[in-house]
Amino acid sequence: MEWWTWILLWLALVALSLLFLGFLAWRLFKGFTALMDELGRAGELLTPSNPVNEESDPVQQLPAAFRDPAEVRAHIAVAARERRWRRLERRVRRRSLRGQPQLLRDMPHL
Repeated sequence: MEWWTWILLWLALVALSLLFLGFLAWRLFKGFTALMDELGRAGELLTPSNPVNEESDPVQQLPAAFRDPAEVRAHIAVAARERRWRRLERRVRRRSLRGQPQLLRDMPHL
């Protein structure tokens, strides 16, 4: 074979490999855009129905790591009391529906 046939052969191989890499890049780009479209649709479905009130206290929106430790402890204590109260209400309601006797500690007026 002549030397120029080797040059033509290598040029054809490089051109085909570049064409193939371009095809792969195009498919990757199309797949990425489809993924972004799906993420946008999923984000629209997962947004809360009631938007965050912008007039709310900006300190409450800070992560706990950046807030005052005493304030975080107070918030945790209030949340724990609320959870305890909701559990008590559920227990009293469940026992009254089943006809079971109530515990004395569950009666808030005593």
